[in-house]
Amino acid sequence: MTLNYDKLITSWHDKACNEEYFSKFVFEYLAFIAYLKKKKFTEENSDRDVIQKLKQDDTVKEKYLGEVKNSLQISEWWREIMNELDRDSLVNVSRDHECAEVNKWWNCSSSGPCELVGGSGIAGKINDLNDWVNMVEFWYSVRNNFFHGGKNPNDARDQLLVENGYKTLRPLVEILISSE
Repeated sequence: MTLNYDKLITSWHDKACNEEYFSKFVFEYLAFIAYLKKKKFTEENSDRDVIQKLKQDDTVKEKYLGEVKNSLQISEWWREIMNELDRDSLVNVSRDHECAEVNKWWNCSSSGPCELVGGSGIAGKINDLNDWVNMVEFWYSVRNNFFHGGKNPNDARDQLLVENGYKTLRPLVEILISSE
């Protein structure tokens, strides 16, 4: 039986709008990663590889950052995220890597982890509303923290990051789905 990925991706995307924010984020992220792996970057094997490819995709970047620029609501959600990350940066929890290695992906769009040097920014923060690389890393970090036990639905900070993570990811998934 051949799986219809278009229907699967759309189903996860549609389901995401019907739940509370922790569930919404999970469903939206499933649509997001399925799209990247099964439709956009099919030659890549791992989630990390498709995330790095997305960071390098100038067409998607320009479309998404255009949405951020043109939407006061999306911009405000990102500002709330940036303010929270300025108070306390986001550590990427993963059971497969040491935290220091995983956090080398912030400020990095290459195919391998980057060293944080000089003016390259701080891991776990989004520098401004044009910081595409770290926006993508934010979603992936929230996903890792969620799936590896680092997000608590009763914690106010986690609620803010997950809710705004969903709200900022959804427009990107809509761009991806509509680009076909």
